[in-house]
Amino acid sequence: MGKFKLIFIMIVALVFVCGIIMVVEAPTSFDDSMTLIPVSDSGNLNQSDCENGSCLVDSNDTHADSIKKSSSKEKDNADKKMKEKDSVDKKMNYDSKYYDRSFINGLYFCNDLDKAFKDAKAHHRNVMIIFDGAACIYCEYLKEDTLTDASVQKEINDNYIILITDTSESPELSSQLNIHGTPTTVVFDENARELGRIDGFEPPEEYLPHLKDISN
Repeated sequence: MGKFKLIFIMIVALVFVCGIIMVVEAPTSFDDSMTLIPVSDSGNLNQSDCENGSCLVDSNDTHADSIKKSSSKEKDNADKKMKEKDSVDKKMNYDSKYYDRSFINGLYFCNDLDKAFKDAKAHHRNVMIIFDGAACIYCEYLKEDTLTDASVQKEINDNYIILITDTSESPELSSQLNIHGTPTTVVFDENARELGRIDGFEPPEEYLPHLKDISN
């Protein structure tokens, strides 16, 4: 009996010692580097931001705000590029083979109808075609008096692609547009729709407002 009692005591003592060792050496489940509950700076938290059991996150640190800022920046860049594109589009390339400024000093005449409408669409301009005649005295008046006027030239250079043709050299176009006399100025929009025309010669002070009225 004494032998079994001794064995029982030894087993109890062994279990007790093992228990102490496990408590001392057992690793902690969580250390300071693993925080399950986020720590916020309550000193900077506005009470009004907390309602119905939740608090608003600082918008400066949210991903959504980051996206908004990025979108805003992209929009600004897009607007800037659009403005730059518009600025470039307003500048005509008169140095190409399709334009001649020797005919009337100060004006750039296009020598190709397809090119004229292509540039008109690209630069959002109207197209004006002046129908001339070989033995037309009023055509000379228009070229020498009206088309040399500085105000008329500025209006044309800023807003139009201009062409001039002799009716004898373009009979099909003259017939198609019902040109019955010269000079005749026909104005089209960038989509080749006729906006109006000026029949005959007009001095600068009449021609310029007439031209503006047609385009407006």
